[in-house]
Amino acid sequence: MGWEPPQNDASRYHRGWTGNGRTEIIRHLVLAIDRYEEMTQLAFGAATAVAEIMAASSAHVTLIEDTQFRDLVNVGHLEPGQVTFPDDQVYALDTFPAAAERLLSHRGYLSTDNLAVVTEYLRHQPTSAPSSFLGVPIVAQGQVFGELFLCRLPTEPEFTHEDLELTMDLGTVLGSRIPDVQAMELEARA
Repeated sequence: MGWEPPQNDASRYHRGWTGNGRTEIIRHLVLAIDRYEEMTQLAFGAATAVAEIMAASSAHVTLIEDTQFRDLVNVGHLEPGQVTFPDDQVYALDTFPAAAERLLSHRGYLSTDNLAVVTEYLRHQPTSAPSSFLGVPIVAQGQVFGELFLCRLPTEPEFTHEDLELTMDLGTVLGSRIPDVQAMELEARA
């Protein structure tokens, strides 16, 4: 049967996904992104699916390339100046040292945590901060490829540690596709 999006707010924000429900959510993401053979489209498909699964108002995929972050895609409710497909929006890892350290050590974070990465994010936020956000590393084969970042609006419930744990799994599902897509892109250029 597969995972179906919740039909009302009470079930949309209710968690408790364990066992078969959690397996169906992961399977849903695998099937949603399996067809993509190009990095930007993979990121767009994953961000769209994860935003729906996690009841996020927006989802963002950022890659880590050498010593810099590169924003790849933004979906959902975007702040003024944000676009779905940023063109060469890069910044040094040391612009966000707490985020870089946290992600590269395979750990995520919640806006409700008392962590340097949360303070750092709020300090760099150019517009009004969302009521709730979380960030997780995109990981495959022991390598961190980037960050999956989710936001909710002030009118929506805050993300929980349970949401963070599930999003960690979803970031790993996305990460598992990246090496194959990178190989396909290299082969297409050859």
